[in-house]
Amino acid sequence: MRLLDLFCGRFGWSKAFAARGWECVGIDLTEPPEIPNGCTFLQVDVLTITADWIREQNFDFICASSPCEQFSVHGMKHFHPNPPYPEIGLKLFNHTRQICEESGVPYVMENVRAAQKFVGYAVHHCGPFCLWGSAVPPLMPQGIIKGLKIGSGSQIRNLSREEVRSWRKQFDALQCSEKGNKRKSMTSKWATIPPELSSCVADYAERILGVTR
Repeated sequence: MRLLDLFCGRFGWSKAFAARGWECVGIDLTEPPEIPNGCTFLQVDVLTITADWIREQNFDFICASSPCEQFSVHGMKHFHPNPPYPEIGLKLFNHTRQICEESGVPYVMENVRAAQKFVGYAVHHCGPFCLWGSAVPPLMPQGIIKGLKIGSGSQIRNLSREEVRSWRKQFDALQCSEKGNKRKSMTSKWATIPPELSSCVADYAERILGVTR
């Protein structure tokens, strides 16, 4: 079985599939510091990928986590009262959804809750991870959080003013950092798909594809 992992980052999706014996192909602009066993990395712009290529490569399942930064600020009104329109984020999300749909391959796309304002309601969610696609599991684990110390509006409201100021300084320092690689590394760690989520999707993928063990 073959998995296509678009915007693979640190292979958060692929690790669970590879552990089950899948051949995983991860695609991203930046090579990760480590490529897990059973995984292959291709340094390619996802915008150049077509549905025809996906079919030609005989992939059985697709997972995709397009960049969420431009959507995320729309869920942080405390810090970004007038966030810019997420042009690039929307372009990447829509292109990915289009090629997945056209390919006919079962797929799951992940992004943040705030993306729903621009791309439509998610099929389901796993904690803060919202999921779209033709193969989203009907039952998802909950109680999962991202690496950020705060994420949802309720969490922000429960913080003291001092904690908000402290987090804002950390966030601004990260955004303005001249060390671009460090910033990308931290962002990648925060956004990595947790094993509880990837394992759930991998299990469901094998069920709908009739994989027996």
